[in-house]
Amino acid sequence: MSDIIQLTDFESGEYTIPQDSYSDIQPYLDKYEKKYLIELLGCELYDLFIADLVGGVPQTQIYIDIYNEICEDEGSAIVRSEGMKIMLIEIVYFYIVRDLAVKKSSSGVGFNVNEVTDGPTYSGFNIVEAFNEGVKNYRVIQWYICDNSTDYPDYNGQGLNVISGI
Repeated sequence: MSDIIQLTDFESGEYTIPQDSYSDIQPYLDKYEKKYLIELLGCELYDLFIADLVGGVPQTQIYIDIYNEICEDEGSAIVRSEGMKIMLIEIVYFYIVRDLAVKKSSSGVGFNVNEVTDGPTYSGFNIVEAFNEGVKNYRVIQWYICDNSTDYPDYNGQGLNVISGI
């Protein structure tokens, strides 16, 4: 079960998922939340972070600092993350919508077609932008951890790259 993001996070707003698809998306939340948190933090820091959650929210300041929004002036640049929850929503949204757009069968993979109207093509969705926004948030969280490395000695996160959508 996912610890931070919930089905209700996809009910409205920029990352809305059709409600008739809710029964199919919990596995995405469970799989990709854990996957990307482990890659973001490393195994040991992930375990410590998850153990600190109460109701999906961290309780200890060092974990609150990487969970919440980050906005810092770094020289002539602004380093900003919308927070860990938004990062996860953006990344998981990518996987959900990408897979909802296709039908998988024994004869192969094809696009789902609405019988009344044609939906947007695969590239018509904002999924690539959502994933890349998630990557930006991911990178800022990692920057913050590295910039405050004495607070996070168990950090062993991995990099994450943007995608092109092609």
